[in-house]
Amino acid sequence: MVVLDADTAGCVLTWLNNGGTLAQGRSRILHRCIEDLDRVIPEITDSAGIQYYQRLRRLALLVAGSLADAK
Repeated sequence: MVVLDADTAGCVLTWLNNGGTLAQGRSRILHRCIEDLDRVIPEITDSAGIQYYQRLRRLALLVAGSLADAK
């Protein structure tokens, strides 16, 4: 979970620092993170953890959506 959090946050930070763009490799990592979050969120039992990872997933989806819109 720590690596998933770091990978997702790293992609979002890179997107922010690059003016709303991501290199193709980072974009693939971001999409993999979203898939991983979809798999693990239903397994989380702690309510604070669920909320945190749902927000992280939403943030990742917003960034991914902006990348798709830019094409």
